[in-house]
Amino acid sequence: MPHPSADPVAAPAPRRGLEGLLGSPPARLALAQLPTPVERAPWLDVGDSEVWVKRDDATSSLYGGGKVRKLEWVLANPPYDGSEPIVSVGGVGSHHLLALALYLGQQGRSLHAWTFAQALTPHVRNNWGALLSQGARLWHVKRRVSLPWAWMGYRLWRRPQTPGIYMPAGASTAMGCLGFVEAGLELAEQIAAGQLPLPHTIFITAGSAGSSAGLALGLAMAGVSVHLHLVSSVERWAFNRLLYRRMLAMAHRTLVQHGLPPEHAKGGAAGLLSRAGVRWSIDHSQVGGGYGEPTPDASAAVERSQGEGLRLETTYTAKCVAGMRRALSSQPVEGPVLFWNTHGANDLSPHIESGWESLAPASLGLG
Repeated sequence: MPHPSADPVAAPAPRRGLEGLLGSPPARLALAQLPTPVERAPWLDVGDSEVWVKRDDATSSLYGGGKVRKLEWVLANPPYDGSEPIVSVGGVGSHHLLALALYLGQQGRSLHAWTFAQALTPHVRNNWGALLSQGARLWHVKRRVSLPWAWMGYRLWRRPQTPGIYMPAGASTAMGCLGFVEAGLELAEQIAAGQLPLPHTIFITAGSAGSSAGLALGLAMAGVSVHLHLVSSVERWAFNRLLYRRMLAMAHRTLVQHGLPPEHAKGGAAGLLSRAGVRWSIDHSQVGGGYGEPTPDASAAVERSQGEGLRLETTYTAKCVAGMRRALSSQPVEGPVLFWNTHGANDLSPHIESGWESLAPASLGLG
């Protein structure tokens, strides 16, 4: 059975940054504790490159990380604002699925998940235990390429009595991007307040593209000229320039539909970024053996960061740090850089039931 949460069910949130810029802002729930802090991380410096960290691990006492920023908007608006279950997809250690299960649990709703096996690191195993303990219903396959079978099982062979509303991986819908549009505006305010210098480059992980696309648009709306270095956690077929431009365009159209000021609307997403001097590049150097597969550099980043009070994981954020160090070593930049930590590093033990292994698919050999 799921653990009850000490946090109350989220109510509509008071207006803040992005909502004040839109003529008719969409609804939003109060899930995240914002703004998240920024801090110097001299132990991450490479040569003369001064590194700062955006601590999105502090977005929530329930389950933090960047997913909470997205769910504030996604769960407050159609088609996800009803009482039906939600069905989504991810690996067994998916931060997205775990965050979704926990926040749906606050609403008395359930999660249906199409899952695939990934390397069972201690972190992944912990996430998996927490997800199963929330009562999520699973349609599991051994490999990511076999996910169509999970879909067929869900739609045809083991169809639930009340089917869920499908949510893309990572909650990376156009509405979900708004959470990171707001994050870009938030960072701009922190720069203006002198909490950190204007970064030359921001390093952020990328997979389903919603976080980095929203961040690019938010920074452009705030007039912050910066380079976004997107360290991909997935192969080129799953994340590339075409898919990223598509996500940027989708998010920008949603902003326009909700009353984006004309000076930010003209020329589409590309025009907005160009006028503000927001540039981006995609780095696939850290994918290694594929999604969720640890690499030596990522494992080293986890160990080093933990000693400095920053908890990372080898699927996304540690690979981002490894990519940052590689990039700064090969091509040093003038000025400070920022690592955007999207990992929710909360203690999950209160959410894990004893004996959760018996709930896992037999193919994982956990019983």
